[in-house]
Amino acid sequence: MGSDWDEIKRLAADFQKAQLTSTLQKLSERNCVEIVTLLLEKQLLEVVFTNDGKEYITPDHLEREIQDELYANGGRANLVEVSRTLNVDLSRIVALAERIAAENPLVHLVLGQLIDEDYISHIAQEINEKLALRGEISISDLASQFDLPSEFLQQDVVEKHLGKIIKGRQDATNPRVFFTQAYIQRCKAKIRGALAAITRPTNVAVILQQINVQEKIFHSLLDEISPAGQVTSKLANAQYVPHIYAKTQADWVNSFYKQNSFLEYDAINKLGISDAKSYIRKQFPNEEFLFLKRVALGARLVELTVVTALNECSATKQYLDLTTILPSNLSEEDIEEVFSAIMAQKHSNPSNFVYLDSIVFSQPYLTELVQPCHALAEAQAKAAIDSGVYQQFIVEKTLAQKGNASFQDQDDDGKLDKRDERRKKASSGKAGGGAQGRETKTKSTKKHQRRSAAAQNDSDVEDDVQHQGSRGAGGGGGNKKTVKPLDLVKTADIEKLINASLQEEGLEHLAPSIAALYLNQLNQAALAKAQELYEATPQTNRRQTHAAIQDRINTLLIDIRLYEKGLKLFSHDTQTQLVKYLLKSLGNDICNELSLYVASECNLTVKNTSLNVDQRIKLAQECDAEYRSALLEQNKALNKSIDDFELATESVLKACSMIIKKVDKKKDRLLIADHKNKLQQQLLDCQEPALLLHLAALILFTTISGCILHASGKFVSAILQHIRGSLSDPQNDMLLRYHDLVLQVLQTAPESDDSKMAHEQLQIMQSKVVELAQNYTRASVSKAD
Repeated sequence: MGSDWDEIKRLAADFQKAQLTSTLQKLSERNCVEIVTLLLEKQLLEVVFTNDGKEYITPDHLEREIQDELYANGGRANLVEVSRTLNVDLSRIVALAERIAAENPLVHLVLGQLIDEDYISHIAQEINEKLALRGEISISDLASQFDLPSEFLQQDVVEKHLGKIIKGRQDATNPRVFFTQAYIQRCKAKIRGALAAITRPTNVAVILQQINVQEKIFHSLLDEISPAGQVTSKLANAQYVPHIYAKTQADWVNSFYKQNSFLEYDAINKLGISDAKSYIRKQFPNEEFLFLKRVALGARLVELTVVTALNECSATKQYLDLTTILPSNLSEEDIEEVFSAIMAQKHSNPSNFVYLDSIVFSQPYLTELVQPCHALAEAQAKAAIDSGVYQQFIVEKTLAQKGNASFQDQDDDGKLDKRDERRKKASSGKAGGGAQGRETKTKSTKKHQRRSAAAQNDSDVEDDVQHQGSRGAGGGGGNKKTVKPLDLVKTADIEKLINASLQEEGLEHLAPSIAALYLNQLNQAALAKAQELYEATPQTNRRQTHAAIQDRINTLLIDIRLYEKGLKLFSHDTQTQLVKYLLKSLGNDICNELSLYVASECNLTVKNTSLNVDQRIKLAQECDAEYRSALLEQNKALNKSIDDFELATESVLKACSMIIKKVDKKKDRLLIADHKNKLQQQLLDCQEPALLLHLAALILFTTISGCILHASGKFVSAILQHIRGSLSDPQNDMLLRYHDLVLQVLQTAPESDDSKMAHEQLQIMQSKVVELAQNYTRASVSKAD
């Protein structure tokens, strides 16, 4: 230990001696530069030159000077200013600054600035003071204040020192906003106080303007406050509705509905509720309402009063004044809407009632009321026959029909002449075009157009003639004749007869409406009676036979056309059988009618009116030559297609000078509906299970397809299979079960136990099958159907 200390003393003495010794040789400035240059060339020395080149320093020394500048500037130094102060190129400064920031985690290089942790702590303290003063700060405000990037401020300054130097918390909905708990408490107090003072719906924007609280803070703190109300939405036009106001609204609505069983939309709107229907559904979730245009009626009111009263009205065959059972402040439009809605919901059968000015009449009541008018119609018909008015109408109608038919023939001839003229022009140009001309040929094609007409009574014929005449006049066909409809019964006559009964009930103001309702029906009855009396007149027997057969043939042709649409819906095999059955039934009737008429025209005696094919052929061979070929061709067509049969029938009608009515497809729907109604009436009167199933199948087919069908009982299985896809499984199962029971009854002995049991089950299921056929509807069937 002593020797070491002696050694240290000796070295210190040598060092002091070296310092006191004067330099024997001195180097000039030039020599120093050359030495440094040589060291630089040999890369034995690394220095950094100043901007003027007069000085140089080592990188380590330059790094210490940069750190000194950082310290001197309070922990934040701009590299541009440091470069200017140290007189060193900026690139050198930047490179060393990056090295400093990389080696020292407490120093950050941000946008050309060196920042150390001391400066960050300093600005964190400033932020804390500002936060304590304002209660809320945002990163964007701090970025503009400190001229630093927002990401650096948020991550390395605020979030790093949050809860340490910075006493606050971060907004969960917006992480770039920070606030203090005291500020939140102040906002809560403001919001709570403002909402507690509100007693009616107020716009949220107005509330925020008064309490000076941001909208996002308002919505975020609203659930924590648990206010005595609710905000409609978070949009700009949101409103705050206090519970006391909503409770007042609900109490008023509940009280009014409890007393009156209905609610007016206008009254609810005056309470400040914009969507009255939605509010009613929300307020009464367990109640059923009938929502009309102005009011909402409770289902109990409708069921207990209106429906019950309508059923009683139908049972007693009387009328019902709806104003006496519905609330007094309902208008006539509201009452009519209530009645229509009840009928649409099928609480009652719409066909049993007639609505006129808030009064609902049952059909039996009106039928009994206008019963005296039928005697009036018969009297008017007899008077028209006695005075010759009806005979004159028949003559004018016949002349108009013949004139229109001849006009149509002339029109067709004119079209044929034009076609012939075009053909001649085309054929005359065969050699056109010089030596290279090409011969042009025109091919004539003949199209057979089916002619069929609608079957109607005399009034329908009137409508056809009038429709054709008006259409011809409007379309330039001025040569077509029109016949004015014959009105045997006047509205005034009906009013006079029913007015006495209506006056007893105080309903005389409805006499014109009821008269207009039954005017057409009574006129039809009067015309039918007049036609009956006219046919009974001896001098018109022969002419009437011609007209009657013509009408019957046209009716049967229309039926065949409508039935053809229905059978085309089946498969080819079934369709062929249905066509054969249709021609053997209706086609055979047409052949018999025309054969018997021709026989009478040829003065031939026919003992049996029900003829078979052989008898008709024999009869046709005995007739005049003008009828013979047409009748024979018609008999042959019974074994061909429907089109062939119709063409053959048209030839016979033409030979008999009978007019074929034009097809009026607008009346097809009415004819189909009338056919369906007749089937339904037969179904109600039917007790035979096999026939009942047959009628039910035909009715369901008409309802589902919109077409009628002419089929015998053996096609019931095919019909049920066709409509199977439109019925539900329970309905199909019921019909199939009923069909199987019918087959069982037909195949077993009448007195057997199996037959009796099947009969009992058929009786039980009969009402269900009838109800299905009568009431089945589909979505695409309109009310008119």
